[in-house]
Amino acid sequence: QEMEEIECVLNTISTNQSMKTEEDDLIKQFSAPLAENIHEYHKSIPGYQPTPLIDLARLAEKLKISKLWVKDESKRFDLNAFKVSGSSYAFARYLAGSGAQPLSFEELVKNIDKDTLLVSATDGNHGYGVAFIAKLFSCKAKIVMPQGTVPHRAQRIRDFGAECDVLEVNYDACVEIAKEEAKQFGGLFIQDTALESDTEEERQTPLAIMQGYMTILQEFVKEAPDVVPTHVFLQAGVGSFAGSMSAHLQHLYSTPPIIVSVEPREADCMYKSAVAGDGVARTVEGEMASIMAGLCCGVPSVQGWPLLRRTVRAFLSCEDSVTTRGMRILYNPLPGDERVVSGESGAVTLGALYSICTSDKMSVLRQQLELDENSRVLIISTEGDTDPEGFFTSIWGA
Repeated sequence: QEMEEIECVLNTISTNQSMKTEEDDLIKQFSAPLAENIHEYHKSIPGYQPTPLIDLARLAEKLKISKLWVKDESKRFDLNAFKVSGSSYAFARYLAGSGAQPLSFEELVKNIDKDTLLVSATDGNHGYGVAFIAKLFSCKAKIVMPQGTVPHRAQRIRDFGAECDVLEVNYDACVEIAKEEAKQFGGLFIQDTALESDTEEERQTPLAIMQGYMTILQEFVKEAPDVVPTHVFLQAGVGSFAGSMSAHLQHLYSTPPIIVSVEPREADCMYKSAVAGDGVARTVEGEMASIMAGLCCGVPSVQGWPLLRRTVRAFLSCEDSVTTRGMRILYNPLPGDERVVSGESGAVTLGALYSICTSDKMSVLRQQLELDENSRVLIISTEGDTDPEGFFTSIWGA
């Protein structure tokens, strides 16, 4: 049968007791007090500003919902993406050892060894954040990137003084290679995904990265103090970002919002895991040609998947046309709404929301997700135009 532009599976996953315990233990790692401390650390970093929260009132009207916010993470430390909020905290945790919270940049930078090496794999934004941190702390970074990487994304990492290699393998293979290189060169492997084979100690860094992302929601709560979102749409790559957001939302609101996970068709490992329905993660292999490069991850994080399994209402698998639609809508706002420059991995959630709210074919899903005139939806635009040429190709069409 022909696949729809958006395929959806509702969460009917059955889990056993040990899975439930695993989920409970992970959710505890995303508490409000910890998030407040992490936010304090981020505020201590030079150049910190909360990212804008944009209220798209006209578009909300058009979609027949009550409110639509877009949190614009392209403005995060002017790095055009959200990722640095995770890696900056993970590096601080590493430098501080088991020291008390909150951490302060000024204290940490005094004691840094300039030969410290950060090693990471990236399909763009995470490695750029790591290179930025290495420059901030005047230490070294070595980044590996997968086949098909846009030259601009590699060059901007080198412009921060980091070493950057583009390899002829996919992202998941890059993660394994970076891990080996970190051991070989005595560096800190700073990766935002935890693998099945990782030891408890090795899982600490990806967990800290996920915890760092909570600052996004800490800012949101301060920017929209009196309103509770009813829905949050989240991009899922390995599931670290979506897992972090969904876990923290359980602590922020007594009635947590309905959470929708959104992935590219070529790398829909969470969707496939949800379809399987037994709680065990599934992987996607081979080359992933989607323009949503930041979401082309085929192996779910062992920390991300259990959180999504527990908290997500619906898992969506989307064609690239869904994100190009989202990019166009955000770039060409209705009169009175503000423009948002949102990249291929940033806009897919808005593209999905738009389709669900406006397409007759999706009226059943609209009801299942309880999207109506009382809905208040939060979207996080996770990146700007990180591939400037590709951005306009996507918006204007080939």
